[in-house]
Amino acid sequence: MNKQAFTFLTLFSLILVLSIYYIMLPPTSQNEVVQNDISTIEQLQNQLDKKREDIITKNNEIIAKESSTSESINEALETISETKNVTEKEKSIVTQLGELGYQESYVEIDNQTVKITILKKDATQSDASNVIKEVLNLVGDSYQVEVKFIDE
Repeated sequence: MNKQAFTFLTLFSLILVLSIYYIMLPPTSQNEVVQNDISTIEQLQNQLDKKREDIITKNNEIIAKESSTSESINEALETISETKNVTEKEKSIVTQLGELGYQESYVEIDNQTVKITILKKDATQSDASNVIKEVLNLVGDSYQVEVKFIDE
C-alpha cells in the first residue's frame, strides 16, 4: 500500500473514531434550564380569562346561528355585556389594589360575591379590613367581599 493511501486511511479512521466517541458522550448542558414557573395568581387569572372567553365565544356562536331566535340572541348579547362589565369591574379592583400596594392580586366576581386573592406574606387583619373597605367603596354594599392572602 502506498504512503498516500495509508495516510488517508489513518486519518479517516481517526475521524471515524472521534466522531463515534463524540456521539456516545452524554450531553453536558452548561446552560441551565429555565423553568417558566407561573405564580398562583397568574394561574387563577389565566383560568378565569379562559372561562370568560369561552362564555363570550359560546354566545357569539348563538348570535351567528341563523336558527337562533331574537330572544336567544338578546339573551346572548346581554350575557356578553354582563361578562364584559364584570371583567372591567375586576380590572378596576385589581388596579385599585395595586395602588394600595398589593401588586399581585386576583379578583373574581361571581353573582354578588367578590373573591380576592392577594399574594402577601405576613398579612394582618387590618390588611384584610383595608382591602374590604376599598372594594366596597368601588362596587357598593350589594356585594359580599371575601379576601384570602397567600404566600407563594
